[in-house]
Amino acid sequence: MLEEKWLMKHAHLIISRILLVCISALLLTNMVMGEVRHPNHGIGEPTEVKVRYVVLDIDGVDSAVQNFTMNLFFRAEWKDPREAHNEDGSITKSLSEIWHPNIQITNRQKIFKTLDPRAVISQDGTVNVTQRVWGNFSQIFDLKDFPFDSQKFEVTLVSVGHSPEEVKFVLDKAKDKKSGISPKFSLPDWEILGHEAWGFSESIFDGMQPASMFRISLEAKRYNEYYLLKVILPLFLIVAMSWIVFWIDPEQAGTQIGVATTSMLTLIAYRFSIDSLVPAVPYLTRMDAFILSSTLLVFATLGEAVLTSVLTKHGRPELAVRMDRWCRVIVPIGFLTLAVQVFLGQ
Repeated sequence: MLEEKWLMKHAHLIISRILLVCISALLLTNMVMGEVRHPNHGIGEPTEVKVRYVVLDIDGVDSAVQNFTMNLFFRAEWKDPREAHNEDGSITKSLSEIWHPNIQITNRQKIFKTLDPRAVISQDGTVNVTQRVWGNFSQIFDLKDFPFDSQKFEVTLVSVGHSPEEVKFVLDKAKDKKSGISPKFSLPDWEILGHEAWGFSESIFDGMQPASMFRISLEAKRYNEYYLLKVILPLFLIVAMSWIVFWIDPEQAGTQIGVATTSMLTLIAYRFSIDSLVPAVPYLTRMDAFILSSTLLVFATLGEAVLTSVLTKHGRPELAVRMDRWCRVIVPIGFLTLAVQVFLGQ
């Protein structure tokens, strides 16, 4: 009875407090939703995020691992009228205090960020976020033309948790905010030919909703002088060494077979050394085709040496000598034709 009387007496206080808590929760929810929504939510247009970038350096490219190491600076800018203020100059806020496009890098492997995630806000509500990242980025290379190939080194930014209807990336084309690349890179075996960047919408995986993205792409060409002088030229000499069997008397079968066998083993050793430069791709690169063709040609030379030895042993030395003379011309011409087709053909 006492409890019922107490409840009846204080019912209005209890109800008023419950209503106060509900109203407070509703107001808090509206505030949170207002922060989560992008600035242009009220007009039904995506918030335009302008991106500026500078590629400071590319430290290395690993074709076998399929990645590259880049030092990248980028800045994202958008306008949020809710952040306008009357302070003198710009103010700084933590990203956790404001709405932001939540930029992530899709093909990052292990990177380091050197700048604090802070937003610089102008009086009119223009927000600038600057970041510098250094580390490894994955990249699928097309190595069919290796070592005469060209590749694209790409870094893709994505707005996580926002659809293309909410966020739109564009390249900042202001004259005083041009993007660019360093005039010189610490990259010994690649030449950077140019760069470009653009915003687009795409699904990261099949079945996922499209996301707003921004891609920075650098076109590069591999320097092939190293491979010409240290790989291809020695291979030419090894194959040419096997042609000595055509000038040795067929009666000296042991010498002929020894020269051809040595050339074959040397080519096999080269095969293993080249494998460390490229991944185990399911197709032949130009270098693979050249080494495989050279190996088959040297094997054919070995077979010719055995055949002339057998002919000489069975009393037909004239035919063996005639075969050697024909091979002195046909085999080098065939090898040079093959090399031109492998390296210069489509």
